Order: sequence, then structure tokens, then C-alpha cells
Amino acid sequence: MTTAQQNEPTQQALDAFNLARIRAAQKEAADVNETNNSAKNKLRGVFAITQGQGLHNDAARDALKLVEGGEADIDAFCEKVRKIGAYVGLLGKTLTPRQYELFGMPAAGPAPEDERAENEGRAAGFRLDDEPGSKEQDNPYEVGSQKGQAWIKGFRKGRPERNTLLAMQKTEPEAGAGGAAKGDGDDEGKA
Repeated sequence: MTTAQQNEPTQQALDAFNLARIRAAQKEAADVNETNNSAKNKLRGVFAITQGQGLHNDAARDALKLVEGGEADIDAFCEKVRKIGAYVGLLGKTLTPRQYELFGMPAAGPAPEDERAENEGRAAGFRLDDEPGSKEQDNPYEVGSQKGQAWIKGFRKGRPERNTLLAMQKTEPEAGAGGAAKGDGDDEGKA
């Protein structure tokens, strides 16, 4: 039974992995000239796959922007979309006490430093190999410190889950199969 559980990733693990996939595809699309449709199509394909796997793509796009924008952007957006808070956590961002209050959790507070470091390490474990901060030696904390050890612990939890998900990707159909990723904003069927 333990083997069956190890072969089934949690939704949270799948979401964290899919966020990394979207981030990588977005970066590739941004780095390529706007007229290069292959990168845009790849990004559309990634969004079609991640949506099919249960990721809330609109919330994922916003969460990725929030992490880049910092606390002010997080403050402004947390009032609008509750689901993004979960995705920001998956990306290793610790919310401020005020942000917890926006989610109706006044008794909750920011995670203890070692817990925060572990969350950051786990998020790094889900990064794709060519992303900055995707290796164990990229630990931002002193390796011998409590936070450094917590970061490594989190990284070592996230990396095998990510590797399992990467191995599963080989059996998935090509992006766009069945027409899921066709069109650029097609409005057919909308009233």
C-alpha cells in the first residue's frame, strides 16, 4: 500500500510542479520575440495541460506575478482572490500577519523562521533544473544553521515529488491533443 501512495502525487505537489512548469514556459515565451508563435503555442499547451490537471491557471498567473512584485502587490491582490494565497505559499512566500487577516485568519501568523525556510526549500525542490535556485547548493541560509537545515529538508522533500511528476510527463499526450490548446482567445460558444 505504501508503494501505491508514493505513486500518487498530492494535489499540492502537482500544483507546485505545475507552477514551476508555467513559470519556465512564461520565461521562455518572454525571452522569444513576440512574433515567434512556437513559444506562445508551447505556453498555451502548458496552460491547457495544467488546467486539465486541476491547476487554477488564472490564480497561478497572478501568484507568479505577486512573488516577483513583492509585499505591496500581495497586499493589493489578496483581497481579490483567496485561492492565490495557497499558490503563493507553494512558491515559498510567507504572508504577513495583515495578509493572514485578509484571508480571515487573524489567529494565524507568519510561519516560524525554520518552517518558512523549509517551505522555501520545498518550493526550490519543485523548480526545473535550469531555473535559478533549483539546486541543493543554492540554499540561501548557512548550511549548519537551523534554517539552513530546514531549507535542505524541504528541498529534499520537494525534489523526489518533482522527479516523480517529471517521470509521469513522458506518458502524457502532446499539448493541444484533442484541441484543448487551440486558438488564441477563441470565443466560440460564449454568449
